[in-house]
Amino acid sequence: MKKLFPLLSLLSILSACTKEAEVSKYPYQTTFDAIVPVSEMRFFVGGTELNPDHHEKTVMGFLDRLYSEKTNTGYISYWSKFTEQDPDWFADSYFIFEGKDIIKYSAFSKITDVTETGDATVLKSSATNQVEDDPIVKSNLFKYGIDLNPDGSYNIQLVVRNGEQALEVSRLYYKLVRYDESGNRKGLSFGTVSNEFNESFIKTMTERDTLAIKEYRLTYSIK
Repeated sequence: MKKLFPLLSLLSILSACTKEAEVSKYPYQTTFDAIVPVSEMRFFVGGTELNPDHHEKTVMGFLDRLYSEKTNTGYISYWSKFTEQDPDWFADSYFIFEGKDIIKYSAFSKITDVTETGDATVLKSSATNQVEDDPIVKSNLFKYGIDLNPDGSYNIQLVVRNGEQALEVSRLYYKLVRYDESGNRKGLSFGTVSNEFNESFIKTMTERDTLAIKEYRLTYSIK
């Protein structure tokens, strides 16, 4: 018993030191470094991935195309042309870590939830959009699902990978046009979100559906 007591005391000291070290690293701030492409532009038609190098004109025509929609009062035009990510958009952005799950992001008024999912962490903000304005959020295009609220809104979120006092934010560009069996366009979705591509989405594409995606990482570190 005499030998056990010193051992327990030592373990208590080590535990206290570990907790102290955990606390002492906070707070810290990471600021934006760069945009790093994770993939080249990927292009799918009818659930089949085509090599962009062998279909360059087709891919560029799809990426550059502007779509419009007829309404009762005229036409709505959509600026659906692909634009490469500009580092200046994120130049002043930063994260502040005040504790393990206490995180602030310069572009969000508040992060309301931090959820670890596999090797990634999902940061949910208090800001919301309406599902009817972005119906793509109801699909399985995204690897990390987006929770839908009872009032028809959804919370904007970030998918991040947190390293040793460094951070990577996933960013996905997508442009999806869906058609019915008669070849009439029935859906158009395009934009850039903090998420990753769900490969199983390809199986849901019909014969004429067309999709382009490109993935990036925004990198942040302590300066």
